[in-house]
Amino acid sequence: MLRKRGYRAMTLPCLWEPLRLIGAKARREAPPVIPASAIGSWHWCSLKAWHNTSLFNTGWLSLDRLDSRELEGLLYLWVAELWKKGRERIITGRLIHGDSFEDTLGEAITGPKLAEILVRGGVDALIKLVESGVIGAGLIDPGEYEEQLERYRSASDLVEYFRREEWPMIARRPRGERYTVIGVPDDISYGGGGLRIVELKTSSKPWLVRRRSRGYLAAKTQLATYAWILVERWPVEEAVLVYKDVTGRTFLEERFAPEDLAEWFEKKILPEIVENLASTKPPAPPGKAPCKTCEYGRALDASM
Repeated sequence: MLRKRGYRAMTLPCLWEPLRLIGAKARREAPPVIPASAIGSWHWCSLKAWHNTSLFNTGWLSLDRLDSRELEGLLYLWVAELWKKGRERIITGRLIHGDSFEDTLGEAITGPKLAEILVRGGVDALIKLVESGVIGAGLIDPGEYEEQLERYRSASDLVEYFRREEWPMIARRPRGERYTVIGVPDDISYGGGGLRIVELKTSSKPWLVRRRSRGYLAAKTQLATYAWILVERWPVEEAVLVYKDVTGRTFLEERFAPEDLAEWFEKKILPEIVENLASTKPPAPPGKAPCKTCEYGRALDASM
């Protein structure tokens, strides 16, 4: 069973030492990859964004080479990831994004059940689920990642690539760095004189978004990440941020010059956020993090 001592001994479960250990090891073994979603979510909570990035990189690890505390850290990463699939805001967001009702509902049911199995069965249950292929060691399979990276790099038509591939990942490595920034925009299409990229978000509080809250800043940062990746190779004409409420109604639509977003990303986001997400040292939690709604902590409370 997942040890309660590490969880209960601290006010913030995200400070649990095994989470730091598995995150540091994953970054040493993996490229590492830094997902656009985590770069954006840094504005909500830098530490949570670091943990989310960890699970994108643990696929490069061999479970038989992890010690007991590293395995517990991986276990907890998966508990949080699987539990959140049953949250109402996640379900609503997926449906508005166009995910199928069957897949969304299926994961909303099985995700929390698997999380409970992990909490009750501990590391032994984790190993069994990984060995049986129910979950992977991480969110990304290294072989599939390398294949998809090559497909992206060899693509001659980005829109065709985006529509054809099951996982239309885009990627760019900063010059002189070991890490790679990756992501999948919500939409890529042809505009009047180039490509149009879209980031779609949902919110139950439109008034906060209109006030340029941290949720808005997180979404803009994620869009800027895509712009920075794509302008390296492609003629991007327009970057669009779209916000919808929980009924699916659009209440905000903003257009940006991709070059401006890419420059902002290069000068500010890359050194202040991305490099910290790539670091083996986790950031300190921010003073006003939304801990009451975070899956780290609530996942265990919901399962115990």
